[in-house]
Amino acid sequence: VAEVGPGDEVIVPSYTFAATASAFLRTGADIVFCEIDPSTMNIDIEDVQRRITPRTRVIVPVHYGGIGADMDGLSRLIEGTDIILIEDAAQGLESRIGTRWLGTIAPMGTISFHETKNLHAGLCGALFLNDASLFGRAEDMWERGTNRTKMLRGVVDKYTWVEPGSSFYPSELQAAFLFAQLEHIDQSHSERQPLYEAYDRRLRPSSDLLPFSVPEVPLDRTLNAHSYFITADTYDTAERIREGLHGRGVSAYIGYVPLHSSPMGRRLGYSADDLPVTEEAARRVLRMPLHNSMTVEDVEFVADAIEDILT
Repeated sequence: VAEVGPGDEVIVPSYTFAATASAFLRTGADIVFCEIDPSTMNIDIEDVQRRITPRTRVIVPVHYGGIGADMDGLSRLIEGTDIILIEDAAQGLESRIGTRWLGTIAPMGTISFHETKNLHAGLCGALFLNDASLFGRAEDMWERGTNRTKMLRGVVDKYTWVEPGSSFYPSELQAAFLFAQLEHIDQSHSERQPLYEAYDRRLRPSSDLLPFSVPEVPLDRTLNAHSYFITADTYDTAERIREGLHGRGVSAYIGYVPLHSSPMGRRLGYSADDLPVTEEAARRVLRMPLHNSMTVEDVEFVADAIEDILT
């Protein structure tokens, strides 16, 4: 939809899921990885600024853990240029910056309904568009590259192939499964929010005394309680916490392998040394268990375990 192709550069934080980069790589564009801010695990605007060139076409802020990236700062950075912002709000459904929902701030944004998200319906997602001129092309690409949807609305008499496209839409079964959850989205959020708050209530004070930190969430961010993560002071401390929790029957998850140091990243010419901040942060971050079937007592058990492991 963004008409990105060979010769264009797309700036992507290395700390993200592979699909963030793959979506643009398959168009022939060059991927330019950038650093993150370890306090939020979101895109580092100062590093982005250093990586902008005349070939830069798109910047992709990823709202990690449902914490909104600095969209205002990015908008100021690209003011007066032809660069497009496309939000990766895969983890951001129901999170806000002020009154603005993540995924709806930039001209384009994406939401995921993968099984690990707050609402899930298999391998599908949603595309948000703020530019009405893009609707027609997006619709055609969504419909396998044809204008079949326009035919169904009576705009054209018969449909034909008009764009490159694929089967991007969910099945009727997936859509029905998702729709039922959307009808109860407030209930889902009300089940998760107390868990996030319990983690923060317990672990934020502990982080002043023990060798880990918790996310720094700007005051104007409203979170969707997608996940709660801590960042250990060293890799060894992170492993100590993870193994200690595992021994108590608790799964704490490491984050992504940074894309720049992955096998595909190396094929693109990157090495682990290229983004040292991201490389180090990725080794030390741990995601705590958080899902709708948990209770506040479960969170207390995890927090007690972390404090016991580190004291």
